[in-house]
Amino acid sequence: MPNCQKCNQKWTWKQALKANFKLDGTECPYCGQDQYITAESRRRTNWISFAPALSLLMLAFMDVSLGILISIIIVLSILMIGIYPFVIKLSSDQESFW
Repeated sequence: MPNCQKCNQKWTWKQALKANFKLDGTECPYCGQDQYITAESRRRTNWISFAPALSLLMLAFMDVSLGILISIIIVLSILMIGIYPFVIKLSSDQESFW
């Protein structure tokens, strides 16, 4: 789980997940300082988000039934959302993505 860079408090899973979907920063629930997801963490989560799409592409060529394909996509999407908060790091300064 990420820690606030100002007060060093560990965020909950829910707070970290919410921060991942905000591009303009998230206020620390403990000290009020704006926190931003680091550029490195954004890149890492972007790669993770490709997993369901990549698996869909691979399985489409393997003659897998639609039910199994949808089940795999749902499971991968849930796993992807579940691990997001564990791979992000926070910064007090907004970093350029590039």
